[in-house]
Amino acid sequence: QVINRLRQAADADIIVPGGTVSILGTTSERVDSPDVIYPEIQEVDFIIDECAAMMPILNDCRYIRAYCGVRPLVSAANNPDDRSISRGFVLIDHADVGCENLFTITGGKLTTYRLMAEKTANRVCAFLGIHANCKTRELPLPASDSGQWTEPGRAPRTWLENKDPDDLLLCECEMVPQSAINTLIHSIESPTKKPLLKALGLRSRVGKGPCQGTFCSQRIAAYLYDTQNMLGSEGLDTVKAFLQERWRGQHPMLWDQALAQAELFETLHCNLFGLELIEDDPAKGVQ
Repeated sequence: QVINRLRQAADADIIVPGGTVSILGTTSERVDSPDVIYPEIQEVDFIIDECAAMMPILNDCRYIRAYCGVRPLVSAANNPDDRSISRGFVLIDHADVGCENLFTITGGKLTTYRLMAEKTANRVCAFLGIHANCKTRELPLPASDSGQWTEPGRAPRTWLENKDPDDLLLCECEMVPQSAINTLIHSIESPTKKPLLKALGLRSRVGKGPCQGTFCSQRIAAYLYDTQNMLGSEGLDTVKAFLQERWRGQHPMLWDQALAQAELFETLHCNLFGLELIEDDPAKGVQ
């Protein structure tokens, strides 16, 4: 259940369950460039201290990662208080400034994306002379069997009691079995795309649990070799790129238990596979 501090919207006032983990947040900071953003240590400390005032157990928890994103806010005036700016959205017809055939939808948040899309599509259709009712608020999205593998709070042993014993768990933290990976591989495969770890991670919770890819990256890479979806040196390249993406969120949290996990992470992937010795190849997305 969501735990929210009952006060005017402010930094670090909410705890939200998200699958097998919980999310603490948030902070609001203005940035000069949307291309240069990262969670800062003082923000992490502040969020933990404030949320621990609501749940003291947070003083002793292990934290997995920190992340941040860019949100455009639409302000009618030069308002220095970002928290007081509405999280609503604005649909702009640029014909008002002499630029026809151009519309901008901005502001909003994840919970309003469907409505934002409806309003934008309706306005564009009206501009083009198309008359049809939008049905997205009435028609549910189709069910996805491949989206049902994560069962929060279930240990692998308990999870396997009701599953096919031959359907091996490739990601134990997030309960992602071999069958789910097969479904994702099938959905990704094309003449121009390959089901590498990054693509699998974007479509599932692979690598997002407590081990942050320490073990599942190896298992899934090995499985992709077994199924002929990776060849040659692709495995080391894709594992390195995948783990570097996970590392971006881990390094602001390196203390106590998280530091011990990071040491294990480094031992497995550097001492065993020598990932730090692989030269970067920008063409392959390795940085």
